[in-house]
Amino acid sequence: MADTGAGGLDPAGLGRIEAMMERYVAERRSAGMLTLVSRHGRIEHLACRGHADIAAARPIREDTIFRIFSMTKPITSAALMTLFERRQFELDDVARRFVPALGKLKVEDGQPLARDITFRDLLTHTAGFSYGFDPDNIPVDKHYAAVWRDAPQTKTVAEILDILLELPLIAQPGTRWHYSIATDICGYLVELIADMPFADYLRQTILSPLGMSDTGFEVDAGDVERFATLYGYSEDDPLAQLEFVESSPFIPSHSGLPVRFNSGGGGLVSTARDYWRFAQMMLNGGELDGVRILRTETVQAMTRNYLEPALLPIAFNGIVPKPSPAYGFGLGYCINMDPAAAPARGSQGDFGWGGLADTYCWIDPERDLVAILLQQFMPSLHHPGRREFRDAVYAALT
Repeated sequence: MADTGAGGLDPAGLGRIEAMMERYVAERRSAGMLTLVSRHGRIEHLACRGHADIAAARPIREDTIFRIFSMTKPITSAALMTLFERRQFELDDVARRFVPALGKLKVEDGQPLARDITFRDLLTHTAGFSYGFDPDNIPVDKHYAAVWRDAPQTKTVAEILDILLELPLIAQPGTRWHYSIATDICGYLVELIADMPFADYLRQTILSPLGMSDTGFEVDAGDVERFATLYGYSEDDPLAQLEFVESSPFIPSHSGLPVRFNSGGGGLVSTARDYWRFAQMMLNGGELDGVRILRTETVQAMTRNYLEPALLPIAFNGIVPKPSPAYGFGLGYCINMDPAAAPARGSQGDFGWGGLADTYCWIDPERDLVAILLQQFMPSLHHPGRREFRDAVYAALT
């Protein structure tokens, strides 16, 4: 347990968070969980339950490394916005200025683009791209799924986008919110605009200045024992092991394959304390421990809703597996616009996002709060852990 202080968190309420974790592990709904809650810039709760690796009986620890998957997206969005601050682009600039293929796309119905895709479209998932999650209802998703299944092991982001940008859009830019590869394109734009590898730019601009030494696109050989195993639900085994050390795309020292795919949409691994430092920087308006990453007005721009009413509700909010009119979307974050209508407790303007292995972080400026849930279980939102964690955190506020 982390040091506790006068953070306005009831110890009995925090105990309910730990009881929830113990229940999820005991019922084999998660191999292991880590939860972190901070208020007023101080970590008041950091607890671990269960295993990082079941077969090895290796417990979750405070320094366990997790695949954060789509929790990479806010970091990528912040990296792109550092270039916005340097006047390298405006939000409504056309992105084909840097990626010409974006100007040659067509829509699924065969129509040409009604207008160009902008940086704002990419940051808000309104550019018309897809991800491959719904092949039964979105025909082009079959092609997306095939690319994600095979290409990331062997190709760079640029090489993958060469394939994906040949596929049609599912909607005209700006006419539909749809979770997509747009943030991978944002990461590629960072690389092109900064004229350096995306991983290097992240390290120089965000990760190293914030002291996020355990965050990156791969796990070093000496840290493999800290890397949590990935599990997933099946009818035969609710905690089936999905990834093994010798073939993990995150461990080049063991797989023998270099990590070529530095995905801005979902490629990072991290720890609780590392990700907290990024989240606290955002809560502080772009600064942490005397290091400024973003201007306060840029953080404010990232964390407000940009979606017109016609685009709401969004199909996925990162908290529950169904749409809710309470949530909008900013530049890389889901935004709580109406706490009274939300399916989980929260505050006006709280913002956050989760990852494919059921990791989740949200930031609440009104309550001066950061909360993080880390585990390694797929599919995300198969269990209501994110909602239960949110509700338990707010119930613990005094």
